[in-house]
Amino acid sequence: MTNIDIANHIKAQYLGQKLITTNEITKAIMDAYPDAAPSTLAWRIFQLKKEHLICQVGRGLYSFEFKPEFIPEISAKTKRFYKRIKHLSSEMSIWDTSSLSPISNSPITKLWIFIAAPKDELDGLYDQMLDYSKQVFLHADKEVLQRYMLAQDEAIILTPLISEAPIYKADDFVSFTLEGLLVNVLFETESYLEAIGVNIIELFKQAFDKYNVNRSKLLRYASRRDKKQEIENIIKIISKDGK
Repeated sequence: MTNIDIANHIKAQYLGQKLITTNEITKAIMDAYPDAAPSTLAWRIFQLKKEHLICQVGRGLYSFEFKPEFIPEISAKTKRFYKRIKHLSSEMSIWDTSSLSPISNSPITKLWIFIAAPKDELDGLYDQMLDYSKQVFLHADKEVLQRYMLAQDEAIILTPLISEAPIYKADDFVSFTLEGLLVNVLFETESYLEAIGVNIIELFKQAFDKYNVNRSKLLRYASRRDKKQEIENIIKIISKDGK
């Protein structure tokens, strides 16, 4: 049997099931190859992944539908700004509202830049940025949002960098993986982004439809931001079968 034959055999075993586990794949392969050694089973799963016949979407969790990886991007203006300020903190990750456009297909007119840095450095970072041309916000509440932020087409928002956050390192900036970005957006939607039209349910739906979202990584980071339950609820909403 070719790898395509094996993939079709697995699909037939779990017809109509969107997600399958490593154990379910192993069981289906053993059904086709009863005498297969454990090393052969692992090699077969590796080959299926390599040929995009199955797609890993979490620890021990796979889908038959191959989806591309999301490559984080920020605006050219934000890149220039990052280059200017990266020396101000021992560790820094950055994303902006333009990062959401490839996911949602609906551009956000405001360029709000979110800078994540160690919590104990935020006050000092804020003080050093006060003379910049863009408005800088730290610990902004709903009143500040309504009075000052919404009037700004460009703004800088300082946020704490959570340990073990899923980081993406490009040649000219450091940002977050798709999983990190989604959790951060959920967190910031409650404070800022909902006011400028970000629909968190629709954003998650588009992300899961278009890209390979690693659910294990997503939920692990969500736990660190105390958002695991909210993320699980969103996944249930956007998935008909709740998986």
